[in-house]
Amino acid sequence: MLRANSLALLLVVLSACSYSFTSLKNPYEKKGVKTVSVSIFKNKTIEGGAEVFFTDSLRLYLVSRSGKLELVRSGADAYIEGEVRSITLIPASIQMGTAATEAAGGLPADRLLATTYTITVTASLKMIRAKDEKTLWTNTFSQAQTMNSGSYTDERETSNVFIKESNKRAAIQSLADQMMKFAVDSLLEEF
Repeated sequence: MLRANSLALLLVVLSACSYSFTSLKNPYEKKGVKTVSVSIFKNKTIEGGAEVFFTDSLRLYLVSRSGKLELVRSGADAYIEGEVRSITLIPASIQMGTAATEAAGGLPADRLLATTYTITVTASLKMIRAKDEKTLWTNTFSQAQTMNSGSYTDERETSNVFIKESNKRAAIQSLADQMMKFAVDSLLEEF
């Protein structure tokens, strides 16, 4: 009875912590794929450098799950092509200028400033077997997160555009990490 209760408790704890039991085998081995290479992503957006974030994150997570597919630079059984398809920014909250902000040398009265944005990224991946160029797996991922922008009310006389750009780069990096972790799980579980 104690053993059954202990097992039930273990299952509850593991499920509550989002752990799952997954296959430890390479699902593509039966298709002749033991090694994989990752080329630099294509970037279809105007955000320079986004392709590097996605490529690096994908390689990192493939290596961390190296028990299934071995990441190599050349001569791989298959290769993964990725594409950053879109990156969009939509204002999520705004600040309205008032007489007080204008008098303080900030945002002019009756002017609007977006203070937070929702940034959404879409990326696609496909794994192609090298010997016959057959696509073995393909998927598209899209994810969003909120990012802050500059504001006129923080004792500056002008809004600093570099704050927005810095926050946007950090948000793209964060989304790349989250999305590529999920992409590797999806690839290795074949969904």
